[in-house]
Amino acid sequence: MDPEGTCTEEEKSIDVNVESTQLKLTKSEETSNETWCKLYYNWSKTPELICSATEEYQLNNHDANITKGCQWSPDGTCLLVPAEDFRIRIYELPVELYTGKVPETLPLQSLKPALKIKEGGLVYDSCWYPLMNSWDPVTCYFLCTSQETPVHLWNAFTGELSATYRAYNQVDEVEAAISIQFVNSGNTIWTGFNGALRSFDFNRPGRQVNDISLKNDFPNVHGIVSCIRDNPMVPGLIAFGTYSKCIGLYKDGPLCSFKTDSGVTQIEFSPCGTKLYSAVRRSNEFLCWDLRNPGIILNSFSKREADTNQRIQFSLSNDGEEIISGGTNGIVNIWKTSQNADCDDVNPEWSVRLSNDCINGVDIHKTLPIISTTSGQRIYDEIEFDRDNSVRLWYCNNK
Repeated sequence: MDPEGTCTEEEKSIDVNVESTQLKLTKSEETSNETWCKLYYNWSKTPELICSATEEYQLNNHDANITKGCQWSPDGTCLLVPAEDFRIRIYELPVELYTGKVPETLPLQSLKPALKIKEGGLVYDSCWYPLMNSWDPVTCYFLCTSQETPVHLWNAFTGELSATYRAYNQVDEVEAAISIQFVNSGNTIWTGFNGALRSFDFNRPGRQVNDISLKNDFPNVHGIVSCIRDNPMVPGLIAFGTYSKCIGLYKDGPLCSFKTDSGVTQIEFSPCGTKLYSAVRRSNEFLCWDLRNPGIILNSFSKREADTNQRIQFSLSNDGEEIISGGTNGIVNIWKTSQNADCDDVNPEWSVRLSNDCINGVDIHKTLPIISTTSGQRIYDEIEFDRDNSVRLWYCNNK
């Protein structure tokens, strides 16, 4: 293992200590019962920049190291950012913010990655262990899948490779997953492929334990599985989207599927578990589906600039009452969900420009009035404009 966490023997299987893993699950169950307080976001005023990271993403021979979204850890202490250079960077929440109050002097010093891990190829997807708690190091893991490599479980403290999950296809060849997700409180790992879903037992690295063929189990669904999410209120209920304009629901077997207008790039359940939000390629809107009547659209959230194949991330607040998303125009939009019950277009309540470049990633902190943003986009034409490849934290409770 080199200092950046690169596996020097990629094909060598690395086993997890099963006893320590079981201990991890037992300890982490204590954190799952923690309560959270309702946060107040003052979107009517421009968010205040707390700190940023730009040096690692600057132009190099006209090629930018583009960010690919951001994810706060479940305990809110770390931010995970994949990038175009095959690396995943983890940034720690500045200690000045642990009190919940914004420092008098802003912005703070530049963000520096606490950990930098190199994968074997282009990073496809990543996700935190759902019971991750920084006070308990044995819970600090995240998953990553990348081009032509198995699924890797990384230690978020040391950067070491802790386990490898290898998915074998119908001709018994190892295949790289396109999407990954922890389910069942972290005991199971679901992975998405072209025309298939495969699951792993978290405590038993190695080969998958279950295969779901879309052709056999979901006759109306096909294509690459681009995203997977589990329902927060109904254990075992899984939703997945494909780049071939489909969304499927699964619980102990196929439930239903419905069509979208374009390839699905992101899906998210509402905190109550009765709604599913979906975003697709080359669309300036994203939809809210009623899972009590699958296939019925409740709301269409419009007026975000996202006419691109690039994934433009959106994020829900902890109570599900607000949705925030960036766009190719550098503007962040905020929609209210609680005041809209019909199928008409829902316009943003607030809009604010936070960059001159595409904001491809945004995530709302679960316990503090802070949002993280990542910006940047691939440029194939010789277009002159202010490129901005960066990671930024913003304070959203200005008086």
